[in-house]
Amino acid sequence: MDMLKWEPFTPLVERMEQESPELLAGLYALKEQMLPAEFEKYINSLIRVRKGNGMLLLITKKEMYRSIIESRFVPLIRSSFGVDRVQIISQP
Repeated sequence: MDMLKWEPFTPLVERMEQESPELLAGLYALKEQMLPAEFEKYINSLIRVRKGNGMLLLITKKEMYRSIIESRFVPLIRSSFGVDRVQIISQP
């Protein structure tokens, strides 16, 4: 029988260094424009970030975080990543 293994959550910036280094410039630009605590709470905790066709997809673990990101940070995210559209979904 396979045993499930628990692994601690790895912050987004650390995962992007390995998985999608092309997104790091956008993440660092966004980080410079946000308060450190807000970046850590709402952005560095994202489950996934994908960019393509002028759109950025963000997947967050909480609906409340999705609402806050959508209401407060979308213009900063668009300019930091150079995209026209940002879609945010929550996946608990």
